[in-house]
Amino acid sequence: MENTGSAVNGQSAEQSFPVTENWSVEGLLAMSRQDVLDLWRDAPGASLQDMQGHFMGLIPNAGDSKQQRETGVFMYNEVSPNGGYWLGKAFTKTGENEGEGYNRFRQSDGTIRFTQRFTTEVGPSVVDGRPSLLMYYGAFNSRSGNIVDEIRKLDDWIYLGIGTNLQKDGQRSEPGHFMLVGPTDRWVGGATGEPVPGFVKPSR
Repeated sequence: MENTGSAVNGQSAEQSFPVTENWSVEGLLAMSRQDVLDLWRDAPGASLQDMQGHFMGLIPNAGDSKQQRETGVFMYNEVSPNGGYWLGKAFTKTGENEGEGYNRFRQSDGTIRFTQRFTTEVGPSVVDGRPSLLMYYGAFNSRSGNIVDEIRKLDDWIYLGIGTNLQKDGQRSEPGHFMLVGPTDRWVGGATGEPVPGFVKPSR
């Protein structure tokens, strides 16, 4: 699926902020949550080499004003309990099939905080078994032991993400969705969070 100037929902998607020949930021933000999930299901997994450096985060919710408001409060809010105003994620490769990363948040005083650290590998999705770049938050925070984000590639420089958690009934939660565009800058490092001894990676 590609964007040649018209968004998937029929909304205007001008090319004032192009990312590739086929996609603009306007086109990406004109997607609904379901659009993102549908594209994610069919996309190939991202590689560790793809994900190097800082990436801008987007959460498209076109046509859903309720979800837009909730996302604004929780993700795009400098005093959000989630950590601040979400700017995106950062990644670095540390081995043949291993890496790590963190989330980036802007604080109300203008400082940028690197937190919510995770490890990465390429492997089978915990949702559908197809290849994904998997992000394990529990490796650095025992309270996040079952949270897994998964990245697949929409196009050069554009990546689709979902996040799920393990529920009491043993099923994965309904996925949260996001996009990453970049890299926009180099890896910096220095995120908070120490390794959790004996961490076991979640699986399907």
